[in-house]
Amino acid sequence: MKKTRILGALVFGSIGLVGVALSGVGGGPSGPPSPQAGDQHPSALFIEYCAKCHGRDGTGNTPQGKQLMARDFTDTEWQSSKNDEQLIKQVTKGSEDMPPFGKKLTKEQIESLIKSDVRGFIKKK
Repeated sequence: MKKTRILGALVFGSIGLVGVALSGVGGGPSGPPSPQAGDQHPSALFIEYCAKCHGRDGTGNTPQGKQLMARDFTDTEWQSSKNDEQLIKQVTKGSEDMPPFGKKLTKEQIESLIKSDVRGFIKKK
């Protein structure tokens, strides 16, 4: 009797797992594709170190960002006035009310923040 119950549970469980697996294979409408690694914007690094002032949307429209007059990364005029090297230096060494991050982040992390995150806020026309 116990063997029959166990066998029945295994068969029922297997059918359930197959059904769940098949339901995700395109039988119905699905949401947007999951972001791949590196596709997330802003990145977790930006959210952790930059969003407090610059906001997740890059506008600087946060309480602390307003107080410190944080740059609006969606401003195309500002974006075009700075090259990557200038921004990397600013993030590394700090300036005005911007704290330096050169001791908290690696050179590669700072470059990634500039090239992927800050530049990723440029408004598309």
